[in-house]
Amino acid sequence: MLRKYLILANAILMLTACTLPFAKERHIVGALEQFENAYTDTYGDKEEAEDARELFSEVLLRIETRYVDEVDTQVITDTAIAALKDAKGKEEVPVTLALNSVLKSLDPYSAYMPPESYERYQDSLDGRFKGFGFRIELRNEELTVITPLRGSAAEEAGILPDDVISHIDGKSLKGFTLPEAVTVLRGPVGTRAVLTIKRPGTLKSFDLSVERRAINIVPVEYRIDGDVGYIKIETFNKNTGANVREALEHFEEKLGSRMCGVILDVRSNPGGTVTSAVQVADEFLEEGNIFSAINRGKSFTEEEAHSGDSINGLPIMVMINKGSASASEIVAGALKHTHRARLIGETSYGKGTMQTLYDLDNGGGIRLTTGRFTVGGGASFNGTGLAPDIQDKTHPDENELAPIARAGKAMNCTMSLRTAATDSTPRQ
Repeated sequence: MLRKYLILANAILMLTACTLPFAKERHIVGALEQFENAYTDTYGDKEEAEDARELFSEVLLRIETRYVDEVDTQVITDTAIAALKDAKGKEEVPVTLALNSVLKSLDPYSAYMPPESYERYQDSLDGRFKGFGFRIELRNEELTVITPLRGSAAEEAGILPDDVISHIDGKSLKGFTLPEAVTVLRGPVGTRAVLTIKRPGTLKSFDLSVERRAINIVPVEYRIDGDVGYIKIETFNKNTGANVREALEHFEEKLGSRMCGVILDVRSNPGGTVTSAVQVADEFLEEGNIFSAINRGKSFTEEEAHSGDSINGLPIMVMINKGSASASEIVAGALKHTHRARLIGETSYGKGTMQTLYDLDNGGGIRLTTGRFTVGGGASFNGTGLAPDIQDKTHPDENELAPIARAGKAMNCTMSLRTAATDSTPRQ
């Protein structure tokens, strides 16, 4: 009798295991059919609807299996269908609006990029840009400048961090997703556009005419300042890790045993690739956790430091501010929480989520939030930022060397006469 029950139980388990994937598949198929029918009903083009279904299928499956949190497929489908209907009569491609509506509903950092936009985005990861020359993000539904790029047309025109771009050539950008706004802002090199700017602390908006240019970003600048090696990281791209190593080799060659320490400046650096952040942090760590990423309550990837501190335990001061985000915070947090460096400046931005790029069959791609970071074994900094060990606020009217002088002083290192001669008294 017992054997009969065991056989029956095993049969039930096998049937359950076999039916779960099919149930899941039916669940997805039902959503895709709803989406395709809504497309056909709205636009009356069956062939176009089938293509849209294929694209929606790819994105939906990625969300179902890879998104950082569990999702409700029906809610996602309803969001996509509502966006399809809202797109009727608009210039934008309906499926593009639908996919970005879905991804925007998940979080501010997930997005769909059609082929041309995706190619430009990948170029930006390699340090190649064509545009006005600023980094932007959506803050409170407004297109906000993180920082203008050094030497760019945006910097020359006087665009500042925290400026809000409300219009381009008189056209409102309200309600645009980030990829949609970037597409509108892009244009042929040499063309100009009038940007309407809302600046914090000013009562009236104003217009600036800015030229689009080709920009090759140098991710790392470095120099010797007294007995300190100073490294400014502008962005984290595929060249950043190698450039930091090059800087450290230069310091070793020129300073040798006279080197007192290293200042790592990631102020107003909005991040970049996680791989390059790991490479930079690993240069200064003998051991310890660099980051862990959590997906749906479980750790799914992490990076540990490899043996070999390139500066053999010398002091490190990491300069941060409210514009230091993402990959910048991985480096700063890993070095802080492993007790390898101190942070000086302002509390960082607090973007502690991982985005993964996925290629799509149409040549486009999605940037999808797939994890939440912890760094150096510490707590998550997402939404809170990293608190500096030494509070130090940079003021717009002070010499740019002053905060660097204060960082060197905090390490008890000797700075160059030019740097030391600046006002190094912290301002509150």
